[in-house]
Amino acid sequence: MADPHAVIEALVRRPFFWRSDRPLPLVLVVGRDGGAFDAARRLAAPFEDSLPQATVRAGEYDTLRELVEALAGEHGQLGKPVGGSFLPPPRFPLVQFVLWARRQREEPPPGEPVDVPGRIWPPDPQSRTGQEAFKERLKDWRRGRYGGDRGRRTAADFLGRAATTWVPVGTLAAWSLGGASDLVGLIPWALGVLVAVVGTLIQAMLSIRGSFFNGWFRKQPYLARKPFERLPKYALRIANASEAEVERLLVHALCQDLRQAYQKWLIPWPSWGRGLYAMLVLDARWSGDVNERFLRTLEESVEETGMLPPLLVLAAVPESFAPGHRPVTAGRLADLPALVAAWRTAARRRVPPLRLMVSTPEMPVDDDYRPHLLAPRLRAVGYWCVMALLLIGPVVLLGRIQQDRNAHCGGLSWVERIGKECVGVVNADGPSPDGLFPSKEITKLVAQIDQNNALAREAGTYVSVVLFGEYSVAQDQNDSAFVGARAELTAVQEYQRGVSGAPRLQVLVANAGTNFDQGRRTAELVSEMAAEDPRVLGVIGFQRSVSGVEDAIQTLHTAKIPMLVTTATADRLGYMDDSAQSGSSYPSPYVFRLGSSNLRQARLAVRFARERLLGGVPKPSAVVVQDQTDDDDYTNNLADDYASEAGAVGIAVTDRVAYKDRGTGMDLAVSRACAHRPDLLLYAGRAADFLDFLRYVEGKDCGKEPIKVLAGDDVIKAVANSGAVIGDYRRVQVYYAALASRELWRGATVAPTGFMQSLLSGRHAKESDDNLILSYDAAKLFYERVNAAYRGGLPSRGDVLYQISLVSPRDRWNGSSGVISFGAAAHEPENKAIAILKVNESGKSEVAERCGRLATTEPEDTKEICRNLDGERAVRNAPASGSPPASSTASPGSRPASPPAPPGQDAADSGR
Repeated sequence: MADPHAVIEALVRRPFFWRSDRPLPLVLVVGRDGGAFDAARRLAAPFEDSLPQATVRAGEYDTLRELVEALAGEHGQLGKPVGGSFLPPPRFPLVQFVLWARRQREEPPPGEPVDVPGRIWPPDPQSRTGQEAFKERLKDWRRGRYGGDRGRRTAADFLGRAATTWVPVGTLAAWSLGGASDLVGLIPWALGVLVAVVGTLIQAMLSIRGSFFNGWFRKQPYLARKPFERLPKYALRIANASEAEVERLLVHALCQDLRQAYQKWLIPWPSWGRGLYAMLVLDARWSGDVNERFLRTLEESVEETGMLPPLLVLAAVPESFAPGHRPVTAGRLADLPALVAAWRTAARRRVPPLRLMVSTPEMPVDDDYRPHLLAPRLRAVGYWCVMALLLIGPVVLLGRIQQDRNAHCGGLSWVERIGKECVGVVNADGPSPDGLFPSKEITKLVAQIDQNNALAREAGTYVSVVLFGEYSVAQDQNDSAFVGARAELTAVQEYQRGVSGAPRLQVLVANAGTNFDQGRRTAELVSEMAAEDPRVLGVIGFQRSVSGVEDAIQTLHTAKIPMLVTTATADRLGYMDDSAQSGSSYPSPYVFRLGSSNLRQARLAVRFARERLLGGVPKPSAVVVQDQTDDDDYTNNLADDYASEAGAVGIAVTDRVAYKDRGTGMDLAVSRACAHRPDLLLYAGRAADFLDFLRYVEGKDCGKEPIKVLAGDDVIKAVANSGAVIGDYRRVQVYYAALASRELWRGATVAPTGFMQSLLSGRHAKESDDNLILSYDAAKLFYERVNAAYRGGLPSRGDVLYQISLVSPRDRWNGSSGVISFGAAAHEPENKAIAILKVNESGKSEVAERCGRLATTEPEDTKEICRNLDGERAVRNAPASGSPPASSTASPGSRPASPPAPPGQDAADSGR
């Protein structure tokens, strides 16, 4: 036969966590003399140290209230710690409140009679004085309920339980509010901590006070608490109630406290880890005894309320115990397994018959049984693991999330933090967060673009263009990078704001870091974004010719994204290495350059110098002063072009002197240059160093005065901010090349564009003209080409590429920077307007020479100085006819050689 202890173990063991708790029977043991109680104790003996357990002998207590207090009072047997369970014992706040309230009946104030006619104590429940007295007593009881070490353990227990709920909630609050973006916005952190701390304290206090559970008194049928009834008044009613009412309430409260100890709360609670039910061994063999009355009251309470307590009762009853009207499953102890199975079948009903009666055998039950408690203990360990995970996990997770947010500058999808810079597309997810840029002016301009983007998205139909630049530069009016970046954003924002048709234009700002150091990574992020967002149809920008721009163009070429390059002018920019032919290269079919190359401006500069500045010098000489920063393709390439083109017109370059890294060695470089007493100083440096260069030249003996300086296009940024300073120099005469300038249109025979009219009227007077005008043209050309490809549905990048490639000699495009016409092989602007400007004594710039047409209605330029400025554009070892390699799938490969003008539109009509 199966060991009865194994059956008892199966009864007290809780099912798996995901299964509901099962009803437990009242196991009634009958036998002669004391055999029944002895059998019950022996059945319970192997488990008494492993679960909440109590044993009550006959006659041990005089009243049911004393019995319940022995079971669930403040020092009750069922509430004592269970060794090896790793869990706090069950608590009985409901029972203890009822016991306290009833005890007040027997503890009147000094001199007050009890239970006598005309009694004053306990006071009437409607008495205001009585309610106030009970209110004070309730406060005193709560304060003294858990004293000393027990109080600290209780507080720590409830604080821990509450923290496992509110630490995750606080973490969720911090996360949902966005966390700390870029380590600046600490408000979400503070709110998250506040939610966690306040929630933990409130829940812990409610639990310690009992307020967390006292609402149950309103839901139960015995001496129910009235709606909105204050707890002291309810306690006063309990003190005045009859003993029978209080007994039923006590037993029912005991069941509820046990249910709360085993209930599967939604929030973390020790009940998650309890693997064994509680057990009560009761000697109820004497009729009328308090133990027998407790047993019957327990049955009645369960039947009336349907509350099945998680308590296995082993009760010894007399042989004459009559089942009464209640059905009972009965049999011999040897048949206990079959009896339990039959009882479980009956227990499928909501309130099963509780009694399961067995008779004791002639031989005593052996209590040498070792229960298998590994699974219940593992359940408790699992609970503590969950507790640790909920306490530590959210903090660790939030830390990792914050690390990721910091790594992505506030959680932006296409942005990464590299060093102290946030590189990538800063407003792809919506408005860019505060604190990304050190410059307030750049931050303001990006915010204006974000506002325009919001309007575009609200319209529903929109396309996106990426503005690729360096925007994490510090605010410095003398820094060409900053001035150029500000001008780019100003121009693009102004054009975007004026777009009102369909589709609307969204501008995504891509920051490639200082000096475009993170150009490759930024381009990779742009490519990944474009792969997921078909609205991203092109990239414009690329302010400067540095290695990071070359890397970015290479990456975007691989992704087949059309690019419009504004002021990056290095000769070989946009050429791709041909892996099929070692050492050869070809122009990317995806790159279109709006500004003249270094070769074009160097050729015009030395021709101008030879004819206009050095016309009377038989053997003129020049010195090239260059910024030799390693990764600056612009300055090194321009210096090479100056040297080669100067020789072609008869100007001897006697030396090339270099400075490096933001003006380091400028004094020495100018001294070396002046030692040659040249007729011309050719400046191939950056705008940031130009004023220092002029200051040193002004202060040295450099030959015949005025000392003639001819600079590259980058210095237009310094002239825009410091023209008056330059005009004050008396020994230096300054000329510089301009890719685009409002000055080219003053006195022109053709009407300026609308944007150029606003510039001529004084708008954006301090901006760098070449960045301003070419960026405006890039945004305008991109959008108009998108419109040309738009047929009610979103065009592809191939469609846009094809439309841009149609801007050719047959279909030239009128821009604010002059006529734009791209070559067929290399997408360089053909015969693009370019000028040499002179800084006059007032600090203003005036045109000294211009080549190229400003509008298609202007006659062709026939001046000798302007002939063949672009030179031979064919590239050695390039693919035949300038065709892209076989890997290219761009549309232009199939375009006609001479595409016709659109119907109804004259190719020479500006109209765009």
